[in-house]
Amino acid sequence: MSTYATVVTLGDFGPWISKIVVDLPCEVRASEVAADAFNVYCARFEPTGEPLMRKERGADHAVHTAGYVPVLAAYPCDEKGGRASAGSHVALEVPEVRLTKRVEGGVMGSRYVENRIRVTQLAPVCGDGDPVCGLVFDGLREEYTPQLAGWKNAQQKTPVDGISLEYGYFEPSFEPRPVPFGEPVPVPQKAALLVYLHGAGEGRGETTGEGPARAYTGNRVTALSQNPIQGYFGGAAWVLVPQSPTFWMDNGKEQMGRSNESIYAPVLKALIDEFVAEHADHVDPDRIIVGGLSNGGFMTLRLVRDYPGFFAVAAPCCAPWYNATEEDVELLAKTPVWFTHSKGDELVAVDETVLPLYAALKAAGADVHCTYFDHVEDLTGVYREPDGRPLRTFNHGVWIHQFNDFCRTDMDGTNVVVGGEPVGLWEWCARV
Repeated sequence: MSTYATVVTLGDFGPWISKIVVDLPCEVRASEVAADAFNVYCARFEPTGEPLMRKERGADHAVHTAGYVPVLAAYPCDEKGGRASAGSHVALEVPEVRLTKRVEGGVMGSRYVENRIRVTQLAPVCGDGDPVCGLVFDGLREEYTPQLAGWKNAQQKTPVDGISLEYGYFEPSFEPRPVPFGEPVPVPQKAALLVYLHGAGEGRGETTGEGPARAYTGNRVTALSQNPIQGYFGGAAWVLVPQSPTFWMDNGKEQMGRSNESIYAPVLKALIDEFVAEHADHVDPDRIIVGGLSNGGFMTLRLVRDYPGFFAVAAPCCAPWYNATEEDVELLAKTPVWFTHSKGDELVAVDETVLPLYAALKAAGADVHCTYFDHVEDLTGVYREPDGRPLRTFNHGVWIHQFNDFCRTDMDGTNVVVGGEPVGLWEWCARV
């Protein structure tokens, strides 16, 4: 069996295989490798091992998600896909398409799937010896995800009400930060802690044996561990991502109700306290920031309401908080809040949630902002419609803009200003 490795990229629309690294029995140079020398076939399977059946838009029945994936480029590389002038590994760059997606599902539930790949060599690859011909690579050696450097998984040690949460966390480096010119820049030895709460689709649910990785990879929460967001915090900020066993909106009677109650609020607070205590030497307890998307946006507000003054700031995204009471507003107003929402949100009606709550907090004199998008479309220049326009996606997915650091204006379209300088959401979180 000839082997291959995959390189996974964590993108705006979930994790996907961006490179396939085939392991050759000989060394080759760049001039001896061509994209059309390899054929890539991929079939996707459920965690149970069953074929992944999917009904595409416009189809009348579901079919197994399987087929051929084009090779965009090929070149010698190291064992993890890093480009080289020569080597015994070849990287095959492949596009972000359904077949290369590592996660399947939607906003109400998702799961990691298995991508079974077979690479067939169609043309000879010449090394210093005889040409290598007709190899088939169908044994997965390893999967690499470079953006997960520094991430670890753990579990809450002390249960609350019988609940112990699994979580992922990013541990920053406290070594001086290198710069292109001059001496390395020191980083703060007590760093901010960013607590981010996933949406409904990334909860544990019925998934077993997977761990909490989906909570921080399904919607690219890992952007918080990358530059420039880390740079706003002096080059070092912890990121803590708990995973809900059900939904954060679970009040013990209904899992997705409008009661604004949750059985998980005391559990989460205990987990945060436990995490801070375990890393007391390097966590600044005065700079604990909480944010979350959709279901996690609700949970962000729930924590801020229940523990006023504990969090430095809050960043709820498309948050479903209904029928805010005077007491809700009074308690929420004690913490600076920056909302993110979209006018066309299909799941969380703005006139029942963010608009009245924002207005009430504003009237109460709270430090509150809201970046309000007309719709959600790609602002990175990466994703395009067939006619070349920016790709339009569902308007509930406004967290895409939050993770890309595109939240920079208030409800009235003016810049949010700190110290006389316009700032975006994450810089605001670091400076308020």
